[in-house]
Amino acid sequence: MRAAGGTHVHSPGLLWRFWVILRGFEQMFVRPAPELPLVLIAYARGDRGPADELRGALEETWLTIPTPLRQGYEGVLKKVPPMVVVILRRKSPCGCLGHHHRPGTQTRIARRLSAVSGLPVAELDLAYQGIREWQPLPLSDLAIETTVPEANHEEVEVFRFRLGLLDVFLHELHHYASPQEAEPKVREHSQRFYIQVLDGFLRARFGIRYGLQK
Repeated sequence: MRAAGGTHVHSPGLLWRFWVILRGFEQMFVRPAPELPLVLIAYARGDRGPADELRGALEETWLTIPTPLRQGYEGVLKKVPPMVVVILRRKSPCGCLGHHHRPGTQTRIARRLSAVSGLPVAELDLAYQGIREWQPLPLSDLAIETTVPEANHEEVEVFRFRLGLLDVFLHELHHYASPQEAEPKVREHSQRFYIQVLDGFLRARFGIRYGLQK
């Protein structure tokens, strides 16, 4: 998923592999709600904080989202493998927020997990710093900063970060499950999900709206 423009299938690059070798590599296994796949988060040592936020997004934030919005991804989730590896990195050299790795382009982690379990395994990568800085609707995001009480800014930022991680995760799973669907259609789905979830959170907590809601 690009911050602007299209998405593409991706194979992890040499730069990232060298970075992992230098910093070390850790993994975290996540068991989210039954409708989501099991997730193995792989991250460079020192990136435990963003990995914990992704775990929180999958285990906690997902369950706070109204059922009708979660059901919007029901068809996608039924098509994805039972296990997903998420490679968490700070930023992507190409500027994308995430990629899906087709079979044949996956890392050794996904290949080993599939061999050990005997099950198909999907693999994605997410650029957590890019997602943290992402503003789908810049004017609406600016309005949040000026409308929400300063004492609550951290709460909103944590929710937005987790929601962004979750949104890009679902966006890339959508591409993996339905490779024939064009980026504009997949992006429309994920952006609508993001806007509706954030709007519901802001209305419930602060009585304000997000985006051009009717």
